[in-house]
Amino acid sequence: MRRLDEEPPPGVAPFANEEGARENDTAAADAAAAAPKPETSEPLIQFMTGIREDIAARAPLYRDDWSKPKSAFTVINATVFAFVIQLIPALIFAELMGRETKGNLATAEVLLSSAVIGIIYAIFAGQPMVIMGITGPVAILLGTSYTLTETFDADYFPFFFWVCLWAGLMHMLSAMIGLVSLVWKVTPFTSQIFELFIAVSFIYASLRDLIEPVYLGEGGDRPDRAAQYATLLLGILTYYVSWTLHFAETWTYFTRQIRTVLTSYNTLIAVVVVTALSYLPGVDQGNSLDRVNIEFSPWDWKPTVDRPWIASPLAGISTAGIFGALVPGFMFFLLFIIDHNVSSILSQAPKFNLKKPPAYHLDFFVLGVTFLPCAILGLPPGNGLIPQAPLHVRALCTREHVKDEHGVMRERVTHVEEQRWSGLGQAILMFVALSMFTVIRWIPRGVLFGLLLYLGVGALHGNEIWERICFCFMIEKKRPKIPVVTEVKWSTTVAWTFVQLLCALAVFVVANFTNVGYIYPALLTALVPVRSFILSRLFRAEDVKYLDPTGGNEEDYHHEQIEVHLARHAASLDEEELNFPNRAEFRGQGEKGLHHSHVSSSTGTPVPDDVSDEGAWGFDDSLSVVGVGTEKGALGHLWSEHNQTGRKGRLMKYRAACHHCKLPVPLPLLSSVYLYDHHFSQKGEKVYNQVHNGASAENYGKIKDEVLDTKRLTPEIEKTTELFQLQSALGDMDV
Repeated sequence: MRRLDEEPPPGVAPFANEEGARENDTAAADAAAAAPKPETSEPLIQFMTGIREDIAARAPLYRDDWSKPKSAFTVINATVFAFVIQLIPALIFAELMGRETKGNLATAEVLLSSAVIGIIYAIFAGQPMVIMGITGPVAILLGTSYTLTETFDADYFPFFFWVCLWAGLMHMLSAMIGLVSLVWKVTPFTSQIFELFIAVSFIYASLRDLIEPVYLGEGGDRPDRAAQYATLLLGILTYYVSWTLHFAETWTYFTRQIRTVLTSYNTLIAVVVVTALSYLPGVDQGNSLDRVNIEFSPWDWKPTVDRPWIASPLAGISTAGIFGALVPGFMFFLLFIIDHNVSSILSQAPKFNLKKPPAYHLDFFVLGVTFLPCAILGLPPGNGLIPQAPLHVRALCTREHVKDEHGVMRERVTHVEEQRWSGLGQAILMFVALSMFTVIRWIPRGVLFGLLLYLGVGALHGNEIWERICFCFMIEKKRPKIPVVTEVKWSTTVAWTFVQLLCALAVFVVANFTNVGYIYPALLTALVPVRSFILSRLFRAEDVKYLDPTGGNEEDYHHEQIEVHLARHAASLDEEELNFPNRAEFRGQGEKGLHHSHVSSSTGTPVPDDVSDEGAWGFDDSLSVVGVGTEKGALGHLWSEHNQTGRKGRLMKYRAACHHCKLPVPLPLLSSVYLYDHHFSQKGEKVYNQVHNGASAENYGKIKDEVLDTKRLTPEIEKTTELFQLQSALGDMDV
């Protein structure tokens, strides 16, 4: 999850003491938490102050928002991109929602809602580049609250009308009095639990709907058993294709542009490919394969179930039901005040260099307004999407690569098309999707649940709680050198992680296995005071600042993720085990050729042709499972981003010389080779050439001393290069 060094917006109170942060892939509240804490704080309640300031700041720019963009192509590209990355998840959540609400809210309602609320937000919001849509937490909340209609003996859509009406009024009122500032109270402790809860819920729901229909363990013959197995296999295949393409940017195949397209549109590619495979002979026997549930194709512009679009809010519901709808309405408010505002914060991160000011209070007020058409038409409400909204903004950016003061190549945004056309356009395209029901109904349900599994695993991948759980199964010296490992007693880190895991599982159990699952947003919100008033007394402040950091920036985040990535790809053997080349791990390896492509035995990372086994990783490929695997895994990103020429190639050659002589690689020196290319690259080249041409390990000591003999390798350089040693290779890529 990313942390952004973000200042609180005007009229929003900053963090309280020790408060703050939210990726993940919901990844979100870390963004809010990274805000620095000014010495003075503003009062929480300020009637209309924030909205007035937002209107005063954005009103003069409204006409410019509709002006001709500098690059029409960039806007069109961002529009199509935003539409695609929103459409596929919308279909997934529609299928999940349809199952939980017995078809009352399904594909037609989800797509129409995305279109309506997207148009309203693009026209009236202060920051129109935040794209709106239906999210996973909304699908869970609507599914768990469905049983309340039975509790109050009410028809579903009149009850749903009052849920949306109460939620909308709460949003508008909170924006008017300044309660939007509550999002700045959220710390990584809560956001990480939220992300883990969503990840586990997605994984559980996907596996449940893929495996449960097979009825494993039951006897007897079922005529549709083949179709159920086919659904399961198609779901697994969809997950595999999506997850594989998720890392396409690290490949050595194709051009960088092609790899970027494969990564950006991985879910769409998976849907198209696996749907096509489902029509192969023998896969869908007897047309019994379950596909997307669409009653009418093409769509006849009617709701999924037999009902009028506008239902009477007073028919089929009692007074108790009307006021009982306050409970799920309040849950929507608690959910959106975090989820939507964090999406907005991420979309206006400092790295985008936006010129126009934010409008958090006005945006939240407009979000409340979007509940009204949802209440009237019976459509699921939506909010700012994560990560689609920040990705939409990035697609509107013009970027360049420049060297910073340390000589590291950085991506810098030079211009952003700050306009309303792309947000409006992607919402209008949802009407195009509604007219394509004939095509959408071709998609097998197993494909959508496979994508849901991908979303769950993706959210789990990079979640700090899950990372620390994995660290528990590592031996001590293999754990990454990050603050929670080096600065905090490990037993304390384990205790903190156990508390977070327990909270996440408690929320998951309540949401999925009880009759009051709809209260899960309240449970998540309650974690904020638990962190502030209970855990702050159970854990030392010196430890909490590392376990629940309220500051930090993207540099710190990327550095930690690089360390975690390296630790996960580190080899299982120790250096001294090289003294036993007859071990089972080394048998049958033999010597490799000098110039061919291969795959690392420890990381599975493809190695380009110009980096040979013998020249780059030692004469025996088994050397790659020792220490080498760490750098080698990270170099997979380096290879995908740059050609192996110039100083990066020389850096690898110097590293190869160290490995060939079975000597430890001096990491600060390696980073200095990169950062101070002119001086070190020549010496690194000399080391490589002499060793490769037959220099013995004994003579290598003299060569190494020559390389180390320079005034540039000072303690200050070592401190600097410790942070940038691998960032220089990875650039701005996410690990």
